[in-house]
Amino acid sequence: MEHTSSEKISEALKLLEEAATQKKDELKGIMSDKYTHLRDAIVETEGNLATSLGDARKRAVAAAVHAKDVSVEKAREVAANVDKSVHENPWPYIAGAGAVGVLVGFILGRNRR
Repeated sequence: MEHTSSEKISEALKLLEEAATQKKDELKGIMSDKYTHLRDAIVETEGNLATSLGDARKRAVAAAVHAKDVSVEKAREVAANVDKSVHENPWPYIAGAGAVGVLVGFILGRNRR
């Protein structure tokens, strides 16, 4: 009777081992599929991110060029307005330049101890 019990236990262990091997293979397949989907999602996201960053870089460059163009135009307008103002009434500018010259001369010419 013990011999048959031992055989039954051995047979049960074999069945358990086969079931475990089968489940292990199923789990490997499931995990492989999940990791494949995850990898595909990461690759897709990486591609989308690279495209988005490229688009953002292009927009930033375009905005910087536009800002430069606008600032150059504004600087030209201000310079033209100042030039016109100086030609119409030069004496305040001459007095201002003289005052700045006197102030700079005073600062540079004072005795340093």
